[in-house]
Amino acid sequence: MTQPFSIMRILFVPILILGLFHFGFSQQFYKGVDLSYVNELEDCGTSYFDESGNQTDAYDLFNAKGANLVRLRLWHNPTWTNYSNLADIKKSIVRAKEKGLEVLLDFHYSDFWTDPGRNWRPAAWEGIDDDKILGDSLYQYTMRTLQSLYRDNLLPEILQIGNETNGNILIKMGSANIDGSSPGLYPINWQRQSMLFNRALDAVDDFEASTQTDLKTVLHVAEPNSIDSWFSSASQNDLTNFDIIGISYYPQYHDFDVREVGEKVAEIKSKFQKEVMIVEIGYPWTTQSSGDAANNILGAGSKLATYDSFSPTVQAEFLTELSWLVKENGGMGVIYWEPAWVSSSCKTYWGTGSHYENATFFDFDNMMHEGANFLSYDYEQKPTGLLDQEVIFQVNMKGVEDIQGVYVTGDFTGQPWQFVTMSDQGNDLFQVTANIQGRSSGAYVFYKKDDWAIEWRETVPSNCASYWETHRSLIVKDEPLELDFAWNSCDQQVIKPDKPLFFLTVDQLEVYPNPTRGKLIINSNEKLNAPKLYDALGNEYMIKITNGDTYDISHLGVGLYLLQIQGAAEMHTIKIIKE
Repeated sequence: MTQPFSIMRILFVPILILGLFHFGFSQQFYKGVDLSYVNELEDCGTSYFDESGNQTDAYDLFNAKGANLVRLRLWHNPTWTNYSNLADIKKSIVRAKEKGLEVLLDFHYSDFWTDPGRNWRPAAWEGIDDDKILGDSLYQYTMRTLQSLYRDNLLPEILQIGNETNGNILIKMGSANIDGSSPGLYPINWQRQSMLFNRALDAVDDFEASTQTDLKTVLHVAEPNSIDSWFSSASQNDLTNFDIIGISYYPQYHDFDVREVGEKVAEIKSKFQKEVMIVEIGYPWTTQSSGDAANNILGAGSKLATYDSFSPTVQAEFLTELSWLVKENGGMGVIYWEPAWVSSSCKTYWGTGSHYENATFFDFDNMMHEGANFLSYDYEQKPTGLLDQEVIFQVNMKGVEDIQGVYVTGDFTGQPWQFVTMSDQGNDLFQVTANIQGRSSGAYVFYKKDDWAIEWRETVPSNCASYWETHRSLIVKDEPLELDFAWNSCDQQVIKPDKPLFFLTVDQLEVYPNPTRGKLIINSNEKLNAPKLYDALGNEYMIKITNGDTYDISHLGVGLYLLQIQGAAEMHTIKIIKE
């Protein structure tokens, strides 16, 4: 039998204890931006504006905001574009270094985009059938590129060896069509994979030895869930001569919330004894489009349950809180992917405009908005959205045997789950209050005995059993939360007693504020029965008394409602607007 909690404050159990080891080098916390598109967009006539509407150089804008790293992609010899080749990269590095920004150079080792579904070798290497010769080509190309940058005093601080290399790298394209298909990507041939990566890393080592320089190297995998297995296989196949594990995290594609990402950073840093960086992240500020001919790649699917609807404010909150969690868990930085890829007359492979203008740090007039504020945040301070929030669990046990007590359990009690005793409030209501981390989610359920047997657990209806078809969903944002249910019910409010809740004897009937965002105050000069609330279709909704004459309808949707109040002589009907 689990001992009941003696206090109401319930803390999460830490997953890992950090700070038990020290790496051979330490870095500042990187707040980075990928600006690979800026040169091209400016050549198409694009201008960027600060928050006051002043036209400003893009690199100046991000430097002033607090960025300290620029990421740039490098394609081998793209014939379909004049950008992201070595000449273009050199222009970008000059701009970055003039602003005092460090540079992460992202070798795609392709003439086109590489990602988990596509990792084609350059056309110049298409005819190579011997993987050892392919490895030699990789070595020579990496070495020549670094030597060229070194001669021009444009050496980056960090080198990314491949981009989102979840599958086999440098596979043959096999077709002239760029259609997303990639035969040969999986399963990974780790003997080949390790050999090719190590040839590129050997080139970096040999370059460093010949020039007495010190560069850091990144291997980059897209899916957070794939990190453990990929780098475990890499380690088992002698692929260890690199410094940083790079991760892509896009909520639209990766089933992780911000706290889980932080935990993953701590986990893989401890397991592989490598630094960890989020080298790509993206989150929309709107689901709308500027109206160009390029469909947006991020949209409503990016929505995380622990955040409100999309806006520049929410984008900034998400990035700030995620970055703080990465830093708190030992990560070395977060890089936002293409925050300046606004719409323009430029053409992509798939359309004219931008596929990303709704996820940049600019509005549709190219004026910087507050999404960029994550770059200037003081990460010594914990963001308010991550602070503990008071969560009230309440269940109505009317008609249910509760002689052995009433309990709630879930993720919020730590691992393993524990039974938390709920106190009897009278009128069949049981309640407990917990302090739970903001921006956290998980499962919870009510029990009528502190016993794990199914017979003591409530049967949650399928339409609200979000976890395992048996448990309720706990979603904590950045404000206090009240979770009221009847046992075995999906009703999001506690069933109140049948008798009238209160009587008022004041001067006149008043209902205010109206419109309201959630609070209703009812004053009257006569005795009133409990009010009833209906929507325009006649559906009745329970409203909750919070303090005498004050009611709470914040849980209801926006719209028109009818409030009916039975007085001593007549029924009062009042239109209520819920904002």
